[in-house]
Amino acid sequence: MSTQHILMDLKQWFNDYVRSFSSDDLVIRQNMDLKAGHTRRVCEAIVDIGMTLNLSEEDLGIAEISALLHDIGRFEQYLKYRTFSDQRSENHAEIGVKVLKENHVLNSLNPDTADIIIKAVKFHNRASLPEGEGERCLFFLKLLRDADKLDIWHVVTEYYRNKDNERNHALELDLPDTEEISEPIYNSLIHGRLARTADLRTLNDFKLLQIGWIYDLNFSRTFQIVRDNGYLETIRDVLPSRSSRVKEIYELARAHLERNCPGQGCSR
Repeated sequence: MSTQHILMDLKQWFNDYVRSFSSDDLVIRQNMDLKAGHTRRVCEAIVDIGMTLNLSEEDLGIAEISALLHDIGRFEQYLKYRTFSDQRSENHAEIGVKVLKENHVLNSLNPDTADIIIKAVKFHNRASLPEGEGERCLFFLKLLRDADKLDIWHVVTEYYRNKDNERNHALELDLPDTEEISEPIYNSLIHGRLARTADLRTLNDFKLLQIGWIYDLNFSRTFQIVRDNGYLETIRDVLPSRSSRVKEIYELARAHLERNCPGQGCSR
């Protein structure tokens, strides 16, 4: 059976699995829908990026399966802990690997492909790429990490643009909305490094961490989408406008984006 046919079966399994978490509780339903929608858009984004790289149909299928399953641990995580914060519950990627293995989800794939997808799920939320993995595994992991960030940017910027709506504490990782910016977050970002989720203390920290994701992108198409949608600017505009630290972090991130934009560079 081809990877594309297996993908269709896995989409049905995913839909059935998500439905098993249906609830009359509005907040639970809202957050389950949030993650299901996120998954669908990450699938679209990874195919978009993959097509610009002229991937084969087989490799596009592998990429989309990894996107389909990358956050499968989020559903159990939220139902059990009522949070999407790994620090306050469990690592959702590890939960996801457990779910895939316990349900024998990847048994239809050849072992090498199944191993790539398991590793993509396991490592997609790590601060950096794992050492010692093969080039093919790392390629699909980079694709997934780019596509995942693109949709998280989409989700959070839509949320910030509609900030007068009721707050979603799960989306904000239950962080306090105060003016402070934590020193470890600032120090990482001014040196062009990803900030660590373990260092998050405030919602402003989380927003700055999201700006810093620009340093972990791998493909020109991803940079182009960030530029065209103005994600960095949207996040900057919901941070303290008088903060010199916010301005410094944004300008460094923006410069990195401009260096990596394809074509004529960034116009925003």
